[in-house]
Amino acid sequence: MDNPWLSLDTHGSSYILDLDRDEIERHNERIRQPAKKIVLGSIPEPFIGNPKSARIVLLGLNPGHSEDDEATYRDNSDFRNSMFRNLRHESQEYPFYPLSPAFRKTGAGRWWYARTRQMRDLSGLNDHELANRLMVIEWFPYHSISFAIPSNLCTSQNYSFQLAKQMLQDGRLVVLMRARKLWSEVDSRFGSVPCLKNHQCSYITKGNTGEWFNRILETLKSNAQPKTN
Repeated sequence: MDNPWLSLDTHGSSYILDLDRDEIERHNERIRQPAKKIVLGSIPEPFIGNPKSARIVLLGLNPGHSEDDEATYRDNSDFRNSMFRNLRHESQEYPFYPLSPAFRKTGAGRWWYARTRQMRDLSGLNDHELANRLMVIEWFPYHSISFAIPSNLCTSQNYSFQLAKQMLQDGRLVVLMRARKLWSEVDSRFGSVPCLKNHQCSYITKGNTGEWFNRILETLKSNAQPKTN
């Protein structure tokens, strides 16, 4: 499947792919709790990072949402542009853009800096190196305050699943942050990859990854170029 995010309209007030629109509208009509509805004006984040240079691939559930996000989209054009460049797999200095020093005070920056701090400190990598070696792929691409599993998959999810399976096939170290059951339904191999002990915590630390933490550090520090197909 070709990257569907190339066709995202970046100039409207809603950031929903046309091929996903019917499912998103049905989902929001079905869901009664406002916190579980998809936020139409929030820029999707099906993945963050460069699939060509990433050594560690984190598998998540879906991107969260806060009022900070809306303010950032409105007031920080550089951050917004980085998000769109990421969706198109375009080159940028910090492919995992929340780790850019320029975006450290954004909601996304604060969230990801906290959760990757121990990896950064113990690997000895700087922000630029870590941003080129880390990637996250979400099971569901659209933002919500809390999550309700949709009745039907969105078409664009197939691209995320394809990307995750390719990363696994290429020998990247895949680590499950959340949604083991859902990812195992995508491909049974995801059921046996390293998984955070406490998925509600989501910090990539020795205490939350156990025996896998040293391998995570070694993989991050490796200068060997990742295999790509």
